[in-house]
Amino acid sequence: MKYIIPFYLLVRFSCNTTPSEPSTQPKTDQNNSAISTNVPKELKLNVISVYPHDTSSFTEGLQIYDGKLYEGAGNFAHSGIEIADIKTGKILQKHIMGTPDVFGEGINVFKNKLYQLTWQSHVVYVYDLKDITKPIKTFPWLSEGWGMTNDGTNLIISDGGDKGYLYYVNPDNFSIVKTITVQDESGPVSRVNELEYIDGYIYANDFMTDTILKIDPATGNVVARINCAGILQQAAPKEFNDPSFDHNENVLNGIAYDSTTKKIYITGKRWPKLFEVTFN
Repeated sequence: MKYIIPFYLLVRFSCNTTPSEPSTQPKTDQNNSAISTNVPKELKLNVISVYPHDTSSFTEGLQIYDGKLYEGAGNFAHSGIEIADIKTGKILQKHIMGTPDVFGEGINVFKNKLYQLTWQSHVVYVYDLKDITKPIKTFPWLSEGWGMTNDGTNLIISDGGDKGYLYYVNPDNFSIVKTITVQDESGPVSRVNELEYIDGYIYANDFMTDTILKIDPATGNVVARINCAGILQQAAPKEFNDPSFDHNENVLNGIAYDSTTKKIYITGKRWPKLFEVTFN
């Protein structure tokens, strides 16, 4: 059935359309080649524990900090940040951006600040961890905002573009330090979404798929893939099979690593479950 959709709704879902390219061509890392010569390994997903997750959150960013789950949520008029208890899913703090034309994206907690990307507004919001209810500053951003993590020195940002760029960014002034190209045996990888830095590798959601990519930041090569298909159906069959649960929207998205406990967590947009997992 066809029906008329207002323009602002046509673009409401983050990463559902081909993103615009950066307005300034960044300098890429010279170590990158056009195509990786290595075929990625297939790693096995093991589910260790399953916890409740906020079904109202259109998950765009996920991070464990100080034993709590920090989550960036998207969707126009509903974007924001929430802090939750990992095991119970109880929301401890919540901030709604309150701006109907801003679509929140990936987040990262780094050096006592929380950074939040926006999809197409070309703005990055910065919050003091002591108060996530209002930003302390903003930075302009040259491209679309998708996923974000850090390597202990720089923020690392994806824009979902066809060229597979990951940007290394100075967190103090948001200048681009360098870019690398995510690539596999077929060439540059598009739709690189939510990011997490784990033990020297960047893990990323391959948006609109059930796959997580393991990326070598030294080369940009995808060195492994993890197939996560079926985990939600097994853990929450009632919610999964509910006709109101839109599988086209509510896809796998969100990777978080607790460096203290060495535990990895994954979830998806509006998923009722958060999964503690291992990859091997």
